Parts: sequence; C-alpha cells; structure tokens
Amino acid sequence: MSAQTPTPAMAAQTQMPESEVLRLLHTRGSVRKYTNDPIPQSWVESMLAAVQHAPTSNNIQAYSIVVVRNQDTKEELARLAGNQQHIIDCPVFFAICADLSRPALACEMHGTTLANHTTEQYLVATVDAALVGMSLELAGDSLGLGSVMIGGMRNHPLEVAKLLNLPPRCYVVFGMCMGFPQSAPPSKPRQPMGAVVHYEKYDTDVHARELAAYDSQLAEHYGAQGRETPEQSWTKVTAEKFSQPARPNLRAQLKTLGFPME
Repeated sequence: MSAQTPTPAMAAQTQMPESEVLRLLHTRGSVRKYTNDPIPQSWVESMLAAVQHAPTSNNIQAYSIVVVRNQDTKEELARLAGNQQHIIDCPVFFAICADLSRPALACEMHGTTLANHTTEQYLVATVDAALVGMSLELAGDSLGLGSVMIGGMRNHPLEVAKLLNLPPRCYVVFGMCMGFPQSAPPSKPRQPMGAVVHYEKYDTDVHARELAAYDSQLAEHYGAQGRETPEQSWTKVTAEKFSQPARPNLRAQLKTLGFPME
C-alpha cells in the first residue's frame, strides 16, 4: 500500500510557523533607555486606533488611556512610581486605566445605576485594560519603538488619579513608557513551557524540576550580561517578594476611586 501523498496542510503541520508577530513576541524585551527622537503624533494616533480593536468583555470597552507628553507631569508620575527615571526620559507615557465611568453614564442615560459593588466589574475593567495595554506594546514594537510597563502607578493610585484628572470609577492599572530604543535589550528567558502550559489537566508534579532549571537558565542570562545580582535566582526573588504584603492599602484606595470589590 503506497504512502499517502502529503497535502499542503499536512506539510505545514511539520514546520514551525513564522510570522512578524511571532518574531516580535519572541524577541520582546523591556526598554528603559530612549533616544531623543520624538514619536510622531500620527504614529500615536495610529497605534491607539489599532488597539481599540483589542478583545473586550461584552464590548464594554471598560478602559481608557491617558497620553502624557508634558515633562512636569512625567516627573511627578516618576516620583509617585518610586523615582523611575525612564518615565521622565521617555517621549510618551501612556497611563492604561480600568474605567467604569462610561458604563456608569450609560446606566444613568437609561434610568438605572451601575451595580459596581462586585469583584466581577473590577475584573472586567482590569482585564480590558491589560489586553489593550499589551496590544499597545505590540503595536509600538511593530513600528520599531521600545517600551516598558510601569506597575508603580499603583503605588499611590489616589495621587495618580488626581494628577491625571481621572473621573470616579477609574484607576491606572499600569503605565507604559515608549520611545525609540537606544539599543535592543536581550529578551529575558521565561519559565520553561512545561511549568506554565498544561494539556487537558493541570500537572503540579513538574513545578519543582522546571523551576530549578529556570533558576539555572536565568543565572546564565544575567551572568552573560555581567550582572551578579540576586535576580539570578527566580525562586529566591519570588519567595522574598511574595512572603511580604505588597501595597497593603491598595484595596482601600481603589474603593475610594470607585472599585469597592464587595
């Protein structure tokens, strides 16, 4: 019996796929140093128009983006984020917000009130913001720009909200510095796929082995850059970070901003 002649679809299954999006994701790295070149406004508007097509729960689009170029504002945001110099240096800073103010207005327009006293509404807005933020980073990467996410926007969410004139029911989930990179940093190794990807059912038995391998891989990565730091051990750094409460007042502050999560 003769062997089946391979079809184009069968042949494709034996090859690793290639695309520009895959290349960008594989080589992505956080960029904290930028040239003095400004990002054209037309580029910013094009990226923002594109990222509005990011996935969003039930088409609610419970996010907003504040584009910051003003140097004084960036300096204050840098201070609130823990004195991160790259916020000051980047030509454009994006504040990615979870925003329920427009759903609240929609309720008002139809004689109802927003039932925002639930964790679900908070999660919907926060996930929407995360999805649009990642889309924005990828859009920037595709244009040869570099960026870094700034979780430090949650250090002082009330002050950040006041500085950016955010409405009630809106908070900055994270920020993003963006600009033309001075150099392309090497992409940091991620945990082995076996530690984070499971087929059919979650398998915890692989964790210890895979994380030990990741510690070694990360140490090699930092060593190649001449960086002898505690960051060489992912498990050690993670154990130190997650054994201490982070931003213990965040929930109370988010409640003040209109996210009670009750």
